Amino acid sequence: MKITRHSRTERLAINALLAAVSFWLAFISHYFKIPFMPQMLTFDISDVPVFMSTLLFGFYDGALLLLAVSFIRAIFFSSAGWAGLVMRMANLVSILFLGIYFKKNKNFVFYLILAVFCSLIVKIPLNYIFWTKIYFMPKEYVKSIIIPFVIPYNMIKNLVNILLAWILVRKTRMFLK
Repeated sequence: MKITRHSRTERLAINALLAAVSFWLAFISHYFKIPFMPQMLTFDISDVPVFMSTLLFGFYDGALLLLAVSFIRAIFFSSAGWAGLVMRMANLVSILFLGIYFKKNKNFVFYLILAVFCSLIVKIPLNYIFWTKIYFMPKEYVKSIIIPFVIPYNMIKNLVNILLAWILVRKTRMFLK
């Protein structure tokens, strides 16, 4: 799955295209509310292009794309502001494991599971802290939704985003040679 023949300019152009797709997906994902879930949880697939960059070019490209997209979204588009930036940067854990998979190119399922669960370990405390301290949600309410809603939501979202990225990279690899 490695693509190493691209020049820096080609990689920059591909990553810029992936960033634009990520912004577009962020906008349309606000219209996909999950029934019977708290209203702040929308099914956001805007991380798929970031994970694609990681699977195509490695950890550094994915991490830089995540930083750029998260920063621009936090400044111009996000209602969550800097807290949203920090929450999105928690995906660095997933990018780290996908970057390791990029180098070794062995046992995708193992690295997928590590990426999903380790990212979850980072995101759950951040959700609790931000929701209670910054957005002033009652602690009892946040505790009541963490296990039945937030944990499954984050697991499924990360799993779907990474799998979509992996499938898209496998299907579009021939166009990027």
